[in-house]
Amino acid sequence: MGIRKFGATRFDVELLEAVDAASAREVPLALVIPLPAADIPIALGAASLVAQVVRTGSLDVTATVVSKRLSQRAAYDQLYIESHRLADFIPRARLTANGKVEVIGNPVRDRAGQLILTSEMNRVSGRGALVVDGTAADLGDLGPCLRRDQDLVYITDTPFDSNLDAIREAGGVVWAFDPPSFEDLAAPFKPGEATGEFAAPSELLRATAMAERVVRAPEAATSLDQALSGTWKALGRLAAVTGDSGNLAMTHATRWAWGVLSTFSLSVTSPASYDARVSRGPFSVLLGDATSHARAVSRHSAGPTRDAWAAVADGFDDIYEAARERPKFALVQDWVREEAGRRGTGMIVTRNQSAVAALTADLDESPLVPHGWAERIRVVSIRDLACGRVSGLPVSSMLVTGPLPRAYASLLAAPAATRLLVTAAGEWEAGRAARQARTTFLALAELRARTAAGSAVRLGTHPIVVRPADAHIVVRLDTTVVKATDVARDVDDSPWEPFGLDVLKVLARIGSAGADAAESPPPARGCNGGSTARVDAITVEFADGLAMLMDPNDIVYRKRQKNTRQVAAKSLQAGDVIALVDAAARRNLFDSVIDVLSELPTYAPLAALIAFWHERVARVSSSGWTYREILAAMRRNADPTTITSEQTIGTWVRGNSEGPEDPADVRRFAEAVRDTELLRRADPVGKALCTSRTIHRTVGRWLSGQITGARMNDDDALIDPALGIHVADLLEAVTLHQVTAVHAKLASVPASAIGVLVEESVIPRLTAIQLARETAR
Repeated sequence: MGIRKFGATRFDVELLEAVDAASAREVPLALVIPLPAADIPIALGAASLVAQVVRTGSLDVTATVVSKRLSQRAAYDQLYIESHRLADFIPRARLTANGKVEVIGNPVRDRAGQLILTSEMNRVSGRGALVVDGTAADLGDLGPCLRRDQDLVYITDTPFDSNLDAIREAGGVVWAFDPPSFEDLAAPFKPGEATGEFAAPSELLRATAMAERVVRAPEAATSLDQALSGTWKALGRLAAVTGDSGNLAMTHATRWAWGVLSTFSLSVTSPASYDARVSRGPFSVLLGDATSHARAVSRHSAGPTRDAWAAVADGFDDIYEAARERPKFALVQDWVREEAGRRGTGMIVTRNQSAVAALTADLDESPLVPHGWAERIRVVSIRDLACGRVSGLPVSSMLVTGPLPRAYASLLAAPAATRLLVTAAGEWEAGRAARQARTTFLALAELRARTAAGSAVRLGTHPIVVRPADAHIVVRLDTTVVKATDVARDVDDSPWEPFGLDVLKVLARIGSAGADAAESPPPARGCNGGSTARVDAITVEFADGLAMLMDPNDIVYRKRQKNTRQVAAKSLQAGDVIALVDAAARRNLFDSVIDVLSELPTYAPLAALIAFWHERVARVSSSGWTYREILAAMRRNADPTTITSEQTIGTWVRGNSEGPEDPADVRRFAEAVRDTELLRRADPVGKALCTSRTIHRTVGRWLSGQITGARMNDDDALIDPALGIHVADLLEAVTLHQVTAVHAKLASVPASAIGVLVEESVIPRLTAIQLARETAR
């Protein structure tokens, strides 16, 4: 790949002028940029370095970028000034858990200049310019940074970000863009000069500016729409009776219910199909368990709270039954057929990876969906799109499977496509989705107007032109077209959440707050197919003054002397060291590190091919083929396989191994079971499996060395040369903590507190809370 020259757009120029003016006046700046996946934080971090070099005539300059996106790191390594790679002169570095700066790679010049990239706000020490990426991330309180750093730029994609008020209160300014403004800003800054992709692709700006927004639902009333509406109201009543209790456990349970309702709202497949794709574990959120969890909380509550939880449980039961009919799936099928006929590029955006897998399988199995649909249409999760894990944007058309959580509001107002369709279960949900798009669009337009009238004047930049904003949303109930403002709604009904309770602010007290409508752990953890409202935990204290509540039988990575293994938490002793991912012990450590890698656009196609392999090979279990028959057919092949055991094929089908060691066995397997879809992609799938195996082995060696304290050789500095990712890039997710004490006496605590690193002083308050204790008792 050669060096590609940037050609600035008017968007680039306005963005950099605002940042430079705020920096010169030492005014904190918030940028509201409703674009998914744009690498703006790293672009501004690099621009800050260059500006400092020009201003000081020295390479000893520093800037810090706070971002949870690994792709930001890879993007910096690809920036050049003329023919010189910027990272060779000003290397990137990371911040360790104790705030120490560690340079990554081998820079050409041994200078003090650095671009520091970190995912943790609390590690920032305040050196040089600070750029914070708040897009689709929960970065916590900006207050400490605002008090310490004046040269601060905060970037968000939603006008509803609570940190905007914090920046205003600190004397900062908000600079916002809205979709109409992108039409002019997509043009080259210098007429006749081609545009590049410095801050955002010009094609993405144009698509967002001209996007058509349509909400479509069945014209006839559906039982799912009625069930969603009824449960929405029940959740609002629940929050009304529990909102003033200050009970963190009850607040967590309410937030869990909110997340479950959001998953139901975005579901297109049957709940059983969704649950079949959820990885099993104590923190898994299964739609089939929602009713029993809610009833368990109701049984352990009293008075109005008991009744409110019972109503929510009834609502979940109604939704589960109604969702079996899949009323939205027909709309998705119609859209896929239309897009396949247009021969353009399409994208379906749904809840999470489990929903992606379920919908992909249902579309593959549907006789009404054209063959080869997946070659032009991708199914992705909301978070992957918002976090920059989806390449090839913009697309011709984008379908969102239902109303979105507020954190992802910009995807409706400013889609990464020229056409947006949101599916709904009926008139009530269609009205909610339409109000979401309209509310976000108007909020962005208001912020843009305030930018022109206030921020631009205060910063002394060139005047900006505000284009008229037309929040035109079309709602189609089958063939009937109605105005978005005419769709039925309740008085003062928010399109985002059914309650006024700020559950995130309450949960922030124990450090477990996250994005809107996040998939929180269940408020009760299943046991032998049942549910219990009690969560028993032991307390583990660490040398750094932090502590963690753990289920005695939850698995953790433990290092004891030179021995490292996965063990139950109850076996921990003083002196042990445990490894955590993102300050939590809720996920498999190796899988979590691989998930970090999957953020990279270069890794995503690899993961997609491997997922395709697993999905196709799993079909064998219901096909009637025996492992012996498959092996015999592969050995009769003109180019026979070298495997000799039918159990090897069993490990592929059951998912116990990633796949064949020999990439040609993918083709042989496809021919043996007569799978034409797999045969057509056999070569790229085989190559993907080989590359993935190499990456996984490298990650495994690094991870083992990281936990045991072994030093890695310089040769192992790269996970994979083609990806350009250093092992140090993965260190952001992993921290080591030495155990100083284990309190084995069980305490009943909220499920939300299990496996989360908190201040030791918080533990007594958590262990004193009973899940269903109410002041009325």
